[in-house]
Amino acid sequence: MQLFRKTGVSTLINILGMSVAFAAAMILMVQVRWDTTFDANFEGHKQVFRLENNWMDQGLFSTHIGRPFIERARDASPNIEAICTWQPLGGDVLYKEGDRENPITIPMASVDSSFFSVFPVEWVEGSAREFDAARTCVLNEAFAKMVFGEESAVGKILENGSGESRRIIGVFRNTPRNFSAHIGMLLAMGDTDRENFNEWSYAAYLKLKDPSMAKETEDAIYTALGEYVSSDEESRAEYRNGFRISQIHQAHFERDVRANVSSANKAITVTLAAIAILLILIAIINFINFAFAEIPFRIKNINTRKVLGESRGSLIGRQLLHAGLIALVAFAIAALIMHVIAGTSWASYVSDSIALKDNIGILVLMLGIALLSAVIAGIAPALYSTAQPAALVLKGSYAMSVKGKMLRNVLVGLQFVLSFLFILMALYVHVQTKFMMGKDMGFPQENILQVWCGYYAGAAHEPLKDKLLQNPSITDVTFTDSPLVSDQKMGWGRTVDGTQIFMEVLPVTEDFVRFFGLQMLDGRDFQPSDNQSETGCMIVNKTFVQMYPQFHVGSLARGHVGDTEIVGIVKDFNFKSLQHAMGPLALFIWGKTQWRNFSMMYVKTAPESNFKGISDYIKEAVRTFDPTREPDQVEVRHLDEWIENMYQSEQSLGKLITIASVVALLIAIIGIIGLVFFQTQFLKKEIAVRRVNGATVGSILQMINRKYLFMSGISFLIASPLAYWIMAVWRNGFAYQAPVPAWIFLLALVLVSAVVFLVVTLQSWHAANANPVDSLKNE
Repeated sequence: MQLFRKTGVSTLINILGMSVAFAAAMILMVQVRWDTTFDANFEGHKQVFRLENNWMDQGLFSTHIGRPFIERARDASPNIEAICTWQPLGGDVLYKEGDRENPITIPMASVDSSFFSVFPVEWVEGSAREFDAARTCVLNEAFAKMVFGEESAVGKILENGSGESRRIIGVFRNTPRNFSAHIGMLLAMGDTDRENFNEWSYAAYLKLKDPSMAKETEDAIYTALGEYVSSDEESRAEYRNGFRISQIHQAHFERDVRANVSSANKAITVTLAAIAILLILIAIINFINFAFAEIPFRIKNINTRKVLGESRGSLIGRQLLHAGLIALVAFAIAALIMHVIAGTSWASYVSDSIALKDNIGILVLMLGIALLSAVIAGIAPALYSTAQPAALVLKGSYAMSVKGKMLRNVLVGLQFVLSFLFILMALYVHVQTKFMMGKDMGFPQENILQVWCGYYAGAAHEPLKDKLLQNPSITDVTFTDSPLVSDQKMGWGRTVDGTQIFMEVLPVTEDFVRFFGLQMLDGRDFQPSDNQSETGCMIVNKTFVQMYPQFHVGSLARGHVGDTEIVGIVKDFNFKSLQHAMGPLALFIWGKTQWRNFSMMYVKTAPESNFKGISDYIKEAVRTFDPTREPDQVEVRHLDEWIENMYQSEQSLGKLITIASVVALLIAIIGIIGLVFFQTQFLKKEIAVRRVNGATVGSILQMINRKYLFMSGISFLIASPLAYWIMAVWRNGFAYQAPVPAWIFLLALVLVSAVVFLVVTLQSWHAANANPVDSLKNE
């Protein structure tokens, strides 16, 4: 019973530390698996490449390109097995023909029939044989069941709010979520824009016969396209440097590209994998420390058994069994923690599901690691404790060797280094994210709502605006073709005097510049009369005229139906998230020929307005002009909230590292408890002698604290330059970078030192206050 009192609490603390470490490691491994298998989860993925160019941003690559370029690349090299054209369309509200009462929003993309030659599709019913026919589509299995239940979807008709219909010719198996072509509905592209060099909203994926010849194939493709990019040989050579094809899985980790699919920072993925491994490592270190810390209480019992005839092998096996039980209990609790977190908002920090049923492989791996950890952590203390001479131990002459003490000090020091690394990185990720979210974007965000109203309601934007302004809490309204701040907008390529120019285009209503208070640098603002122009007009940003100095106010640039006049130049504002540098932008008025309706609406509200009341009013107003849309299908959000959510990956990373730093520090604290607990067993005589000679409790505590504070200081000096290097590498992925502030290093040092001082003091208090007579008598 006395042994349990002395070791039971330490065992429970040890289990707690291992459980938290295992749970955190498994959750991190879910994210690592998501990224390391992204676009590497289908047959033939090593043969699939993505076409990219930086002709638009001159430094930042993009997947946007005109469809004629894709068509001309098909026969560029015999190594090309197939090329598919892809155009993301976002989501649209659809319903069964004649059934407007049950609409559903389906994410869609427009593709050509070559898609099915590049990406493998398993058919549930139907096929893609008729995919080239006009107005056909295929659905994935999940959305087919949502719309049609158990009925066959093949042959059925889907309609959207504007009355356009699509005939379903096939249903395919659900694809993995971490797959570029994970989509609900694929529409047949037909011949749309096949010869339109001005529309740059398409992407291309290639399947190569021999992926090892990718470089030669890339050269062949550019040779085929070069004459369409520039007629000047020198310019053509420059444009060659801005063209490449990237293997689709590796493209997921590219940091110099804007693509309409998910991307990741490889350094972050490696960091998360390293954190998972290091958390397990420090849990094992902690296991070893506690196993050694318990030796003073177990060794007499062990050697009594040895004297009574129990073999050393049996004693070692008993201790390994004890360690194995601890590891199994810790694993079970870790799985329970993961299960609980899966049902909370914390699960959103990870891209994939963390439900236990979806992570059997990770659970089996962690179970194996737990048992291996028990063997690694249990064997050294077991061998050491059973190797002591029984007679000396039973007489009370047991002590730890100098090498043993040094090993445990080094292990705890390593825990400190890892704790400092995690804490410093968590603090800097917070600094960088706050810097981006707090930076002036060049336009106001307060009291502005962003509303996705859909194309059908957007077609009636003028009467919709009039209806909204009847609400006294709404002071202004404007419309755009797509979100004001987004990493992908409509891309246009134009040839001017033999040189190709590129820009991103945002169609807007004439009140847009005034609504957002953008500063005009030259020329004029839009006017209502611009809507009656035959070819429309545009206002470009400062970066546009800096990149293309041949343009100025009054210049003509090819628009969507003819030459369009540049009527003004506006001061740069950030129309992308701050991971990306400023690029050329044109705000565009359609004129008389508007080939696409507005789908995004911005609503300015009076200060301190009731959000729910205004939101409900907006939703009902939209439904007045689009009755097919349910209220929950009209998305109303604060603009600043939308922009903050663009940094969701950075915020999630910061939270994951923060959790890891807390776990690492917790385990380091547990390690300190074990080390101090162990050390004080052998300092009793020294403490007693000091007390007899007049030492105070404070001086005893100071003596013990000095060692651990010195240890944490040395660990800080080791961790700081390493952390700074990691921060510098990580922030290179951002166009706008926050400086590394000195205060995060000071805060980390103060935080860890304070925790160490508190833990060591509390743990040593009993030993420092013990009756010296009792300690000397026991010794």
